[in-house]
Amino acid sequence: MRICFTWAIFYYMFSLIYHSKFSIQRKTLSYWALWLISITLNIFLSGYANLLIAIIIYFVLWSDKKIDYYLINIILLSFLVKFLAIIIPSPILMHFFPSPDVVSYGFNLIINLIEFIFSITFVYFYNYFKLNDFFQSRENPMTSIVLGYVYIIFFMFLKLTQHFKAYAGLITGMFIFILIQCIFIILIFSFTRRRQRKVYRDRFSEEQVKNLKLYTDQLEHDQLKLRHFKHDYKNLLFSLKSVAEQQNYELMNQALDNLENYSDDYLNNLSMDLYQDLNNVKNPYLKSLLISKLNTINQKNIVCFFNCTDELNNLPINIFDLIRLLDRAIDNAIHFTERQEHGKIQLAITQENNQLAFLINNTLANLPTTEREQDYLELLHIKELKKKYSNIFIQHSKNAKWFRFHITLITKEDKK
Repeated sequence: MRICFTWAIFYYMFSLIYHSKFSIQRKTLSYWALWLISITLNIFLSGYANLLIAIIIYFVLWSDKKIDYYLINIILLSFLVKFLAIIIPSPILMHFFPSPDVVSYGFNLIINLIEFIFSITFVYFYNYFKLNDFFQSRENPMTSIVLGYVYIIFFMFLKLTQHFKAYAGLITGMFIFILIQCIFIILIFSFTRRRQRKVYRDRFSEEQVKNLKLYTDQLEHDQLKLRHFKHDYKNLLFSLKSVAEQQNYELMNQALDNLENYSDDYLNNLSMDLYQDLNNVKNPYLKSLLISKLNTINQKNIVCFFNCTDELNNLPINIFDLIRLLDRAIDNAIHFTERQEHGKIQLAITQENNQLAFLINNTLANLPTTEREQDYLELLHIKELKKKYSNIFIQHSKNAKWFRFHITLITKEDKK
């Protein structure tokens, strides 16, 4: 009976901290099946069944082709909580039940009650500190390795204590030493992650300075061209005035054509129209990215239209996640447009009600190719972002001429 309640508590806690995309019906059937399998394996293999149960849980709930580190971390975390619910109250229970060989219903009831209270308390703090966002964002095995290491230590301590009761003091001392080692490893892991994040931010800042320099250099170049244009424009106006005084209409039309052609040539090669809406983008990281991409598009002689009519201050998701997504999405648009003779790219940022949208559209080539825009979408890690953020919606579509990639972010409504 105790085993049934133990695994029922385990899967109840697991269902509260693991956010799956499965339907309620499928999740219910999966957890019932896992509960029965776990009880059966626990009866025949005792505590050694945990590894096999963990593997079965993973494959039952695994939905992606890639390794799901989020699921692995939640499985390991759940087993750690299960162990802690047994280990922590053990010294207290030994005073009330000095003979563990004598098993009573009261003893089993107290054990299950402690497990339940401990699990519910853990779920409360798990949600309070928003740990689910942390585990969903892990895309590498480092967190799983640390959790797995700590799990093995707890498991070995529990088994050694059960088999060598006479050396309980020695085993406890060894456990404390290994636990300190675990804490030391976790601290090193945290320090390394922070250092990597700082290196990434520093690298990003250097890239930002570089992009801002490109922006200022382009503006200086346009300013210099404007001075020459102003000087030449005065000369053309003076020539036009002289022709007008002669009342030679043929020469006047020719002079007007020259003036029009010169003005068009100058204005078409000016980048001020391309960059003018960047003033509305207040986030320095986002502005830096847009400067870099607009400059790349301009250098590749791709016709580009950028629009951001409303001032953009706050972003509802982490700026670095948004930058990575936009960076790869715009690179895809450039990749499929630079080989076109008359390729065009449309970039826009729109705000309406509580929605913030990023629009990236590019023309399609008429030439046959084996490359598909959809194949490059896998590089954007869209599934991971949707797991991490519930307020992001990503859509893509295409017709005979255009491929459209739209990112919509739901922002919080203003409180009145």
